Amino acid sequence: MNIVVYCDEELGVAGGGSRQVVELVRALATRGHAVRVVAPKPRTEMDEAAVLGGARPVWVRVLRVPVIRPLLYLLASAVALFRAMRRENPEVLLWFDSPGQIAPLWCSLVLRCPYVLFVNGLPAEELTGLWGWAPIRGLVQGALRLSTQQAQAVVSVCREIPQWMQREWGIEAARCRVIRNGADPSACVPRDKAEARRRLRLSQDRPYIGFVGGFFPWHGLDTLVDAMVLVRREYPTAMLLLVGDGQAKPALEALVRQRGLEEAVSFVGRVEFDEVSWWIGASDMCAVLHRPVRFYPGDSMKLWEYMACARPVVATEGEGYGDLVEALGAGVSVKGEDAHDLARGLCRLIQNPSAAIRMGQSGRAAVLESHTWESRAVELERVFGILPVEPRRERVCAS
Repeated sequence: MNIVVYCDEELGVAGGGSRQVVELVRALATRGHAVRVVAPKPRTEMDEAAVLGGARPVWVRVLRVPVIRPLLYLLASAVALFRAMRRENPEVLLWFDSPGQIAPLWCSLVLRCPYVLFVNGLPAEELTGLWGWAPIRGLVQGALRLSTQQAQAVVSVCREIPQWMQREWGIEAARCRVIRNGADPSACVPRDKAEARRRLRLSQDRPYIGFVGGFFPWHGLDTLVDAMVLVRREYPTAMLLLVGDGQAKPALEALVRQRGLEEAVSFVGRVEFDEVSWWIGASDMCAVLHRPVRFYPGDSMKLWEYMACARPVVATEGEGYGDLVEALGAGVSVKGEDAHDLARGLCRLIQNPSAAIRMGQSGRAAVLESHTWESRAVELERVFGILPVEPRRERVCAS
């Protein structure tokens, strides 16, 4: 299938949105589709083959100036996308939505190309600062509504967003799909714990609890720090590894000092993606917490990566989190924002290392069976299969 992909993600930067685009693009290309990607030109040189696999990029130059950057990308990407679609004559446009970026809508209408719209967040919930000003937010929300109404299919990582669109905007349920995140089991591989700890210069004798990802309010890391106070009463040598960075880091550092946990919490910082599996592998268990700051929970990419690395997961209860890992036998579900219940879940796995190992193995097996990025690409192919067959346009030769 000939597919053109549009996104506003910085594909050379580690992050959930960019990883989702990159992994799905790579998986589609690996499965034999011809994939062309329209995206912002990376800040630094990037190994395109390593990042995008067999997909081919169309880089859009963008001036990264606050406030006006989205407007500049809107105009520049509209030109680049139109040219790419005229040249490639795609059967479908895969549009990873970003607030206010409606170039794909214009191009699709003009060139009569069906599109699948991937929506993982709503402007009314996501936009802040100047873009969160009510008139602007309303305009962007209206653009998204129009885009969903014109889409042949709307996809999200969680069911709450398409359900809201069905209820509020009248989007037909038949056009809505949920495709969750996944993991690459060839990159997220189980590591020998002793070897990982030697490599990272960690102690072989103490329990390690891992977290890898962004430090944001909805990740509930303050609850995890509070739980460490209780865990240390039972296991005085237990240590929390916080791998990553984000806006909540200063507050977390202050909380660690306030709780007297300077020796128990390590702020590792950002690491390259090929190092992530080593930090997960050095941990006895990993945590995925969710604080409901929005009405939709999203879908945690780190949860799938923990499981792919064969580590048990301690997760906040709820669909796609604790309920999922317990159903798969891959971890423990704990009450949201309850440090005592979280501590009990962590201590349970420390007390039962053999059970923790079995949970990790179950998680790995579940990912290999049906939660890889390739399996997500197969789900996308099924979505593409519901699209109407448009008359093929005559290819326009570039002058």
